[in-house]
Amino acid sequence: MTKLALAQSLKQLMAERTLDKITVKEIVTRCGVNRQTFYYHFKDIYDLLDWMFVNEGQEFSRRYPDSRSNDDGESAIRNMCSYLRENKQMVVNIYHSLGRELLDRYLCREMAKLLHTTLGYRAQVFGATEDDLAYLIAFYKHAFVGSLLDWVHDGLPGDIDDIVQKMVPILQGTFDAALKRMALRR
Repeated sequence: MTKLALAQSLKQLMAERTLDKITVKEIVTRCGVNRQTFYYHFKDIYDLLDWMFVNEGQEFSRRYPDSRSNDDGESAIRNMCSYLRENKQMVVNIYHSLGRELLDRYLCREMAKLLHTTLGYRAQVFGATEDDLAYLIAFYKHAFVGSLLDWVHDGLPGDIDDIVQKMVPILQGTFDAALKRMALRR
């Protein structure tokens, strides 16, 4: 419970300003614990942020349990865009601070989970190996997250449907085509 309270305090502060402008004193004051309690659980603010992202990942998985296996990443992108928009100010402030690497790692981890749902069944259908599947997920998670981080950099403007619809023509049929080629090269 203490870790959750510290994470919630950090999340609230990140909605107000960038991570590099937040102190441990502000975090503990906001949630009513002392500095020793903070350092008992975390070595620094970045350690707390990393723990928060792991916890957020569990929440993300509950809110977006799966992506449809019959689309070309559309539902995975839509789910990620929805999360980013719902947490807009916090995400933008993390992006513009030293926590950007942790944000990137968190988004990649969650996108990989979404893509595994989308691609796992299809890989079996086409006879692609687990290594092929892992490589394809790694490739697309970085492509999607990179594009979405550009969107974060710009302040998350526009409508989510417009963002998704820009990606759909680029992706249409690419998952199946890549899996077929991977399976046939053996």
